[in-house]
Amino acid sequence: MMRKCPECHVSVKGDWDKCPLCEAPLDSNIPVTSSSMPDVPLQFNRRFITQFLMAFSLIVVAVILGIGLLYHGRIQLFQGAAFGIITMWLAVLTLIRKRRNIAKSLLYLLIILSLMCIYLDYTIGWSAWSLTYAVPIICSSTLISMIITARMTRMKPGDYVLYWAAVAILSLVPIIFLLIGWIQFKTPSLISFGFGLIVLIYMLVTKGQVIWGEIKKRTFI
Repeated sequence: MMRKCPECHVSVKGDWDKCPLCEAPLDSNIPVTSSSMPDVPLQFNRRFITQFLMAFSLIVVAVILGIGLLYHGRIQLFQGAAFGIITMWLAVLTLIRKRRNIAKSLLYLLIILSLMCIYLDYTIGWSAWSLTYAVPIICSSTLISMIITARMTRMKPGDYVLYWAAVAILSLVPIIFLLIGWIQFKTPSLISFGFGLIVLIYMLVTKGQVIWGEIKKRTFI
């Protein structure tokens, strides 16, 4: 027996909690009928991605520890590294499980984490660490995560170019904090700006037609 939508009265086959047409909730007491659509196999190896990220994280930690020996007492450096690694793991591992529109999820993750850091900085006593370290490092880490995800999941350019470009543009924002004097330590903002600018130029040169095509598709030009 198939679940029936109480609103539009269509029979729904498969494991749906809501009607795919009107999004009305379906009766969960009716047993689920297996979908006629075949399961699409993954085009990537989760174990390989996990091992790759583990090795990459260990390398980052080793590099940061080495730099920390040269700059004694620079605790912010380790905070920044922690933000970068945590963001990378959240972006790649968590969002790979939600494979539908990963690039869009990465963009949302970037915005949410940045706002969370700014809010936390404000609530514990404003010291501008969120603008100095967190936001630039999150932007750079999200760009890296998007590049890794796009390559390893074999995403089509049309599925990620606009979001990739949006993340690259947001990575340019930290330079504004530096120019108006909100931050003093320049390195994270300069790295974020440089990385974002390189990625944005690369996208415009190599994927310009795809980007324009996606813009026309979404704006019905």
